[in-house]
Amino acid sequence: MKILYIITKSNWGGAQRHVYDVAVAMKDLGHTPIVALGGEGILRKRLEDAGIKTHILSSLQRDISVSKDTSSAVEIFKIVRRERPDVLHLHSPKAAGLGALAGRMLSVKRIVVTVHGWSFNDSRPIWQRIFITFVSWLTILLAHKTIVLSESEYNAGMRFPFVKGKISLVPLGIKPPIFVSIDGARMEITKHTGLTSADIGKKIMIGCITEMIPNKGVIYLINAMEQIVNQYPSAIAVIIGNGDELSKMNMLIKEKKLENNIYLTGYIENAHEYIKAFNIFVLPSVKEGLPYVIMEAAYASLPIVATTVGGIPEMIEDMKSGVLVQSRNAKELAHAISFMIEHPAMRREYGNNARENMIKKFSFEAMISGISEVYTRP
Repeated sequence: MKILYIITKSNWGGAQRHVYDVAVAMKDLGHTPIVALGGEGILRKRLEDAGIKTHILSSLQRDISVSKDTSSAVEIFKIVRRERPDVLHLHSPKAAGLGALAGRMLSVKRIVVTVHGWSFNDSRPIWQRIFITFVSWLTILLAHKTIVLSESEYNAGMRFPFVKGKISLVPLGIKPPIFVSIDGARMEITKHTGLTSADIGKKIMIGCITEMIPNKGVIYLINAMEQIVNQYPSAIAVIIGNGDELSKMNMLIKEKKLENNIYLTGYIENAHEYIKAFNIFVLPSVKEGLPYVIMEAAYASLPIVATTVGGIPEMIEDMKSGVLVQSRNAKELAHAISFMIEHPAMRREYGNNARENMIKKFSFEAMISGISEVYTRP
């Protein structure tokens, strides 16, 4: 089959990694994947390195703009018409809405949308949430199938009317990651923080790998660290990732005088390889689907503190394979991290349990099989 994937951004977040993994797997199965994407970021380079054809959508962006969105609609229509795919697989809300409409107009045989967390759960004004909810429902109706990544997202989608048989649950899966040793990972962290190996050896290392955008809740981790440092002066947080809020978070750290306890490294290539540098992994998200980084932390047998959003409770069992807290609650987050710091034996137990659960429930092969079935099943 010829499969055309469309995604709004070309950075390297969870949705982009998913597109990359699926496109490469489909190429390996003998299909012809093509990816259209907004911008010329890391995703495009990696796809082209893998021998996958790409199209740049010059107007496509996440923010709402009538003129640019109109241009994006025209670009998407032209690419779909030119490529004539057997399957049109759409990722991210804007690409999904515009792509599904173009696909219907051009009579594409199979239109599939993958939801990486429902956008109507974002922190937005109520009128925007109502509008996005309506567009999300309309997109489901336009597509032949909508894939969701977690049971919570499936249940939310099934509340819409007239969607019976149109939504499929296909959980994420990853191949077992390869990690750098603890010493090697910590040496890499010194390059991005200014800390020395001796410094790191004396510290409690709290790690986070995420995008610097509001949905990822980094502000709550920074506020939690303010409380933790008062109790545990040797605790430091290393937050890896880039995004629109990077400068804002740097300013907040300076305001709180936490420059010696919180380090924002920006983007690090293959950051997950260095995850064993950390004693504790934290993901303070306000909104999630089924995050890759939790899978990677679990495969590394790290103790995990995360929020009860999206599919995270399906990945981490509270007080058995990690600690779950409510989102947007810095005090509760600080309490959970403090608990982990104080109980090293339980950290080891939770980390081992998380790894066993991940191997059992989130298989890469099962994910590719599930997506292939969605492509071909009536």
